[in-house]
Amino acid sequence: MWNRAPLLLRALLAAAAVTGTTTIVWGVLIQSNLRLSPRLPWAAVIMAVFLVFYWKFLKGWGWPRSTAAARRAGLRAEPISPSAWRWSLVAGGLGLAASIALLILSHRLIQWPQPARSDLSHIPLITLLPSLLMSATVAGIGEEAGFRGFMQGPLERRYGPAVGIAITSMVFGLAHLTHGAFLPAILFDIGWGALYGSLTYRSGSIVPAIVLHSSADALEFIAAWKFPPAAGAPLAWASGPDRLLWFNCLLVVLLGSASVWAFRRLARTRPNEV
Repeated sequence: MWNRAPLLLRALLAAAAVTGTTTIVWGVLIQSNLRLSPRLPWAAVIMAVFLVFYWKFLKGWGWPRSTAAARRAGLRAEPISPSAWRWSLVAGGLGLAASIALLILSHRLIQWPQPARSDLSHIPLITLLPSLLMSATVAGIGEEAGFRGFMQGPLERRYGPAVGIAITSMVFGLAHLTHGAFLPAILFDIGWGALYGSLTYRSGSIVPAIVLHSSADALEFIAAWKFPPAAGAPLAWASGPDRLLWFNCLLVVLLGSASVWAFRRLARTRPNEV
């Protein structure tokens, strides 16, 4: 019956199951930790153990053995060469840097809603920092395994990489509607999904995307914790362009171009790719 369902539906349900499992387990653990014993970061420790076994399960370990090969193929966590690793991190890192520069630039062109800052002062540092880092790790592993592995992979094989990445990235962006329905924010989420999807396709593995996704989220979470939202600079339409605006434009072009160049170098590390 499962194989008779449309491929898009199967890919969507697989992504939701893989990603949702990590999200739900971590949500239950951290809420219980903060409610019962906030001075001991036991939720992060338990979640780390869970992720190890969950990763092993997705790679084909455990019961049922009949699905081991399908799980391993769906996860798409293949080993890659040192050269592919190097260019994956360079291409993805430059792409993320370009997107951050573009995000900063967009705040000078569009009126973004002021984010509400969560009050984390009641959480001891010994619990807060591991929890933030674990939240980033859960997002990186769960979302990359679900979206770029179990969803994008089958769509790539059926419809080609461009369509597979496009569909997966749009679903990835819509999945972040829980953070708000502000259209520019959704478009950035779609763009980050496309970046991670392209990185997975070019490298042949979700592992580089996991590293970059988790690292980017960790920096975002720590920045949101340490630095309160500041009043934004006036929109360029009202104040006129200044040197900082043009500098941001230059950064977007330079970093974006460098990322494209690095992605081309990454593609050369897989000469037999078709």
